Amino acid sequence: MVKLRLARFGRKNIPFYRLVAIQARTKRSGEAIEYLGTYNPKLEKNKLTIKEDRIKYWLSVGAQPTDTVHHLLAKAGLVKPLKKKYKKAPGKNVKAKIEAEKSAKGDKTSEAAKENKVNEVKTEKKIDEDKGEKKERREN
Repeated sequence: MVKLRLARFGRKNIPFYRLVAIQARTKRSGEAIEYLGTYNPKLEKNKLTIKEDRIKYWLSVGAQPTDTVHHLLAKAGLVKPLKKKYKKAPGKNVKAKIEAEKSAKGDKTSEAAKENKVNEVKTEKKIDEDKGEKKERREN
């Protein structure tokens, strides 16, 4: 399998990368099939220089870009950006935004969800009361 990935060059604390088409099992900076461009993260302008036609060719043949290369190619406009993969549930602020958007739309589904939550709380209270009555019976 061919991958499009970055091969590191440069010296300590001054990285410089080449964008290469390379066999997936070779080392990070091993022998490449073809050099497709460069990426210099230390520069402010023109960080990425690429051979667009050759990258399109390798993508059409089935070469898989790594996540970093995919992100760089998305910035260059050659591929669609990846969707973010969240490891945790959204935080309070995000949940508040979602609820605000739903209420702004006037969805009846949010009202139904609130009613369901109220019903769930009522049933939980009933269960707790039943447990309390059982304990009292055991004690007597």
